Amino acid sequence: MALLEIEGLGVEIRTPLGPVEILRDVDLTLQRGESLGLVGESGCGKSMTALAIMGLLPAAARARGRIALEGRNLLDLAEAELCRLRGRRLAMVFQEPMTALNPVRSIGDQVAEGLRLHLGLDGRQALERAAALLDRVGLPQADFPLGLHPHQLSGGQRQRVVVAMALACGPDILIADEPTTALDVTIQAQILDLTAELAAEEGMALILISHDLGVIAEMTDRMAVMYAGGIVESGPTAEVFRRRAHPYTEGLFAALPSLHAQAGDRLASIPGQVPDPLQRPPGCAFVPRCPRASGACEALPRRSALGAGHEVHCFHPLREGAR
Repeated sequence: MALLEIEGLGVEIRTPLGPVEILRDVDLTLQRGESLGLVGESGCGKSMTALAIMGLLPAAARARGRIALEGRNLLDLAEAELCRLRGRRLAMVFQEPMTALNPVRSIGDQVAEGLRLHLGLDGRQALERAAALLDRVGLPQADFPLGLHPHQLSGGQRQRVVVAMALACGPDILIADEPTTALDVTIQAQILDLTAELAAEEGMALILISHDLGVIAEMTDRMAVMYAGGIVESGPTAEVFRRRAHPYTEGLFAALPSLHAQAGDRLASIPGQVPDPLQRPPGCAFVPRCPRASGACEALPRRSALGAGHEVHCFHPLREGAR
């Protein structure tokens, strides 16, 4: 049995204009100790998928389908039961540490809170464990007392506190949603390396959401490419990088800067933009931007197996050697 199985996940949000479909038929699996990357442009549904797993969807959102943690459907659980799982078995590192941290509570208290709630440690034990965790993420107590508040730390230091909070109770699954968005390049590398190292040490499964294909190549075993609320291609990371069967996946790779580019060369781009959820085409959502679209694409694309766990949702996948 997989640690996490997502089947037919859909999310709708109620609006004054009626329900809007944000996610459509998302299928994913995650094994213990495995790392999975989610990629795609902004607005493709990556963060919404993570929030659905955590049970943190907006109040106006409704989820359908199945999100099973070792066979237990999280969508059937009451909020009190989800609270017992969050932080203990499921944890998340958010994009912006200043919104993930409470500005009026000390960093020591915030790391210790989960230890008290989930592991039953008393106040002294929790603070001692919090100090050890902060030291492990590069914030030793000698330089960063537990009584410091978030505004007294830099962006990278605040994100280290968030990582310590997420890892405090040894969750089974760690979700990192663009954890380095607000950080400079050097600190980005440190935070990503730290997250991957600690997850590996604890045997956690990792879901990494990123726009950076280089990071996905380095840190994940498998990946899924999302577009307009659905998955268009998935498989072992090395295989997807090699084959790139969906035209959207190929477009993302073509847009990467090249070491061989000459001065004045323009970066390749995918024409158009991700469609508004209110105006998605009835069939394949990529049709308005796809150079391979045909009349068949007016229907929802079927899933095609390409071998070795590699799948693509496309009527006209790119053939090997065609590029």
